[in-house]
Amino acid sequence: MNIKNLVISGLVLLLGTAIVGKAIAQELTEEQKTVTCRLKTEVDQRKSNGQKLVFVPLLGTVRKQVSSPFRATLHPDMEYTFVATCDGNCKDLSLTLKDVNGMEIAASQKTGELATISFTPPSQGEYQITAKPGECTKEEGCSFSMGIFVPASASVPNASKIPAEIAPFRLCQ
Repeated sequence: MNIKNLVISGLVLLLGTAIVGKAIAQELTEEQKTVTCRLKTEVDQRKSNGQKLVFVPLLGTVRKQVSSPFRATLHPDMEYTFVATCDGNCKDLSLTLKDVNGMEIAASQKTGELATISFTPPSQGEYQITAKPGECTKEEGCSFSMGIFVPASASVPNASKIPAEIAPFRLCQ
């Protein structure tokens, strides 16, 4: 494959990504927009306090008393902070962190509309982070978003390549 084909392929990929990102941002429900903007505020605050977002933020919907688990490989001796927020239809969102054997390691501390967990793994391993609302006022469930933060100076080997501007955050201007 010559350089011309690589350049054209790269441009097509970038253009396609921009179009898909814009379409996704436009298709968010009001509840999804709410949690996206709440998380953006948290990202901005944590950035000014010396932390950075290390994985692409998660956006989901979960029903009353139903768990929504996610897995992540965490590295030792690095403080991770998990932050989740839910929409106005949600009450008592909680986060739990479990090890690979299913043993609970930590549970969230709530502060207003946020649930947070801070954890420094003793060794590298896979962990499960679970979001669970106590109540959802709408039958279709509650929207929530979650971000994982580390100190700004930290180097996380498996970190996501996070764009300078996350597409859904554009809605929060």
